[in-house]
Amino acid sequence: MEPVDPPAPPDEDAPPLELPKKRIPPPLPGQRGVAAEVRSLERHVCPECGGKAEWDPGKKELVCPFCGTRFPREGPPPMPGTIVEHDLDEAISRLGDKAVNVDTATRRVQCNNCHAVLVRSADTVAQHCDFCGSPELLDYNDIHSPISPESLLPAAISKETAYHALKAFLAARWFAPNDLKRRNLIDRINRVYLPYWTFDSSAECPWTAESGTYYWVTVQSRDSEGRTVTRQERRTKWRPASGHVSTWFDDIVISGSRGLDTELLQKLEPFPTKDLVPYETRYVSGWQVEHYQIPLMDAARLGFGTMEGMLREMCGHEVPGDTYRNLQIYPEFSDKTFKHILVPIWLLAYQYRGKTWQGAVNAVTGTAHARFPLSAWKIFFVTLLVIAVILLIALLANH
Repeated sequence: MEPVDPPAPPDEDAPPLELPKKRIPPPLPGQRGVAAEVRSLERHVCPECGGKAEWDPGKKELVCPFCGTRFPREGPPPMPGTIVEHDLDEAISRLGDKAVNVDTATRRVQCNNCHAVLVRSADTVAQHCDFCGSPELLDYNDIHSPISPESLLPAAISKETAYHALKAFLAARWFAPNDLKRRNLIDRINRVYLPYWTFDSSAECPWTAESGTYYWVTVQSRDSEGRTVTRQERRTKWRPASGHVSTWFDDIVISGSRGLDTELLQKLEPFPTKDLVPYETRYVSGWQVEHYQIPLMDAARLGFGTMEGMLREMCGHEVPGDTYRNLQIYPEFSDKTFKHILVPIWLLAYQYRGKTWQGAVNAVTGTAHARFPLSAWKIFFVTLLVIAVILLIALLANH
């Protein structure tokens, strides 16, 4: 049978491909919530026993940990408004060194319940008093933070729900040790508000690349018996191409924490930033609040690096033909803004055979993930099983 003639290769003298400018919707669309100025420190006192109440995400109320009384927040409602998106370049210029460095000095704080004076590290803002157990709150204004959170995501997942989500996650991991799956870890789960940055920007991105179009040629060769055989071989015709992508980014989130494993934290994302509410102390009452440890400048580099990665993917999709190579992008960002927010998680830290492992649950969406040790016995038996299967296949092949 005669071989089918392949299509002719593209014209060698074809001009470069120049695509028109294309407007692309943002890859991470989001809706803005509401925000207000950071409020002064409030004490949420139980009307029955005078103890300091804690925010319960399951009940969505303040609950006294001493007598169990539940009561709503008292006082004026949050001020309505729109999310404040701060000009990034102006903030970096105004803050100077404070945009690059984080204050690591310890500070003295006073409990608002028993008035004991405590020494706190710079990486925490709110936590319990060591003397009376009160969930005392240190306001961001009191620690002279150059950037304060103006909004947060209220916790919606209870501790019990978070515990069962983590247990279900570990139970589904076959290689996790069985004794770990049976262990009661609820007392090792703590509630934490983590600092986050969000970045917005418009982007204009010209690009150049080499567009590749596949074509086929007939190639002759000889087989092991010296006979002439033909085959179809795929080749690529390369041609210069260029274009322009225009888009915008909304709420590209970057963690401001260094205390949690980055890969673990990414497993909990996304956090629904469209549900942000004004910062209020009632939401963080009883929760530990971490001060950001990644300064604005470093977070901005990460955020705009993420945007560049997305732009590269967008531009790659715009290159015509079957494939491409040598893609170069030239992004220009404008209208750059940011905001500092707080997001809640349930954090699990446990010891297993002398090593510390972490797990966490998104306290808004309920997404759970955990680091866990691998069972040496299970790995050993699986390895033996794989070796046995390989030997059996080799034995059958020989016969």
